Amino acid sequence: MSIWWLAPQYILCGVADVLTIVGLQEFCYDQVPKELRSLGISIYLSIFGIGSFLSTFLISTINKATSGDGQESWFANNLNRAHLDYFYWLLTGLSALGFTAYVYFSRSYIYNKESAI
Repeated sequence: MSIWWLAPQYILCGVADVLTIVGLQEFCYDQVPKELRSLGISIYLSIFGIGSFLSTFLISTINKATSGDGQESWFANNLNRAHLDYFYWLLTGLSALGFTAYVYFSRSYIYNKESAI
């Protein structure tokens, strides 16, 4: 398995991060009341911190769960014996679940339009 297999994933993650940051910031400026904008921005920035903690927890849990019975974990030091492909398939499934939740909530959200004065 070559390192170049990871390039598309990192490119897509970079594009997704850029679009997420811009989209969340526009949402906070447009949909949150003027008095609560700083709170809305702080909440959307804390989402990235929570995501970092969850990714660390996921990696630790998978490492413990897959390294039992004398087997090497999915994150072994030798990439030829590691199973990073399983981890990326798991991330693909979690991303599909997240996208499904996004579609549901985006369709049920009622957009607040400001009235022109």
